[in-house]
Amino acid sequence: MIISHTYKYLFVGLPFSASSAITKELNEKYDGKPILRKHSLYHEFLSIASATEKKYLVFAVLRNPMEIAVSVYEKMRTNSKGNYCNKKLYKENGGHISKKQREQFNFIKTNKASFQQFFLKYYTKPFTNLSDLTIKHCDYIIRYENLQEDFLKVLKRCGINEARNLPKFNTTKDKKKDILFYYNEEIRERAKYVFGPFFNKYNYNFPENWGPNKPSIITKLYFNSQIYLKEFKERFFKKRKNQKSIEGSIYGDMQRK
Repeated sequence: MIISHTYKYLFVGLPFSASSAITKELNEKYDGKPILRKHSLYHEFLSIASATEKKYLVFAVLRNPMEIAVSVYEKMRTNSKGNYCNKKLYKENGGHISKKQREQFNFIKTNKASFQQFFLKYYTKPFTNLSDLTIKHCDYIIRYENLQEDFLKVLKRCGINEARNLPKFNTTKDKKKDILFYYNEEIRERAKYVFGPFFNKYNYNFPENWGPNKPSIITKLYFNSQIYLKEFKERFFKKRKNQKSIEGSIYGDMQRK
């Protein structure tokens, strides 16, 4: 999470949604300072914010979850930066890599699993993520597919002159550009079931030849119930530690300046 008291904005960084690139750019070029943790949620900010800070422009990045699933897989398949074997990054040691993520990593590594195998094993329910707890609080939403253009629009709304194009950072190694390389016919129906409600909520579209996106009533009810449950757990049961990120990470180095 990045705040600027000069330009009166708050950036809520969501995982796998250009948070590293934007965090770094705001800090280096637009007077952005780290506050709380890298992926803190808006309700956490409200608990510490002043009346003036609560009026700041809030923005975040929304990304197609089909893209997120591919990025998760490819980062695990390539063990990006050695993160999944670095015990310092494990949650029980104060990091961000969960036991579930390590289980997924080991499944891919042990079985040399394809994306289709990974997807069928771990994507079995309607998809929700932290976007569902964040986007509703935003004054502006950057669409990942329009990252450069939308980032510029945010700067303009804050009265900031763009210093340069947003640099690419922390890109996913070996990821194929055509997403349909991953979503073949074998997993098409599962993908529609998993992502259908999210797509409807945030105005995403499946490829035209996949047919209409019409989640069942039960699927939509499950999707909505999971959002409410996620928010309840995040607000009342999730224990938050405000420890610094590890040295050498973008956010950790900012916190230590």
